[in-house]
Amino acid sequence: MRRWQVAVAGPADAAALRELFAACSQDTVRLRFFGQVRALPPDYLEHVLAGRADVHDAVVAYEYGAGRARLAGLASLALPPGARAAEIGVLVGDAWQRQGAGRAMVDLLLSRARARGVRYVSAAVLPGRSGLLAALGRRLPAERLAHSADGPSGVYKLDGP
Repeated sequence: MRRWQVAVAGPADAAALRELFAACSQDTVRLRFFGQVRALPPDYLEHVLAGRADVHDAVVAYEYGAGRARLAGLASLALPPGARAAEIGVLVGDAWQRQGAGRAMVDLLLSRARARGVRYVSAAVLPGRSGLLAALGRRLPAERLAHSADGPSGVYKLDGP
C-alpha cells in the first residue's frame, strides 16, 4: 500500500488539480461528475480551493516518490445552505485507484466534518459503481439507502468525534 500525504486543498493545488483532471480517463471523469466534462469545472475548482470548510471542504492526496510530489486525488464535502446532509465526492487519478488514496482522503474529510458538527453525509453514484457507498457503509451507519434509475445513493450518520 502506498503512503499518502493528505492535506486541506488550497490555491497552491490549482495547477496540480487541473493536471490530474486532464490525466484522468473519460470514464473516471464521467463517474465523478456524472457526465462528459472536458475540463475541471471552474466554479467547482473555485469552491474547493476557497478554504471554506463550512461550505465546501476539500482535501488532496499527494504521493511522494522519485524526488517529487504527484497529486493523486481530490475529495470534497459540500454542505449547501439549509441542506440536511453534506455531499461527498471523490476523484482519484486512474494510476492511483484502489491503492488507498481515496480512503485516506475520505477519512480526513469525515474527521473534519465531525469536528465541525456535521451530522449526516450523503453520496450518489452511477448504476453499478457503488464502491463509495460501500466504503461509507463500512465506516458509518446508513440512515437511508435508495436506488433509482439514476443510480444508488445513501445518507450516513456521522458518529461523535
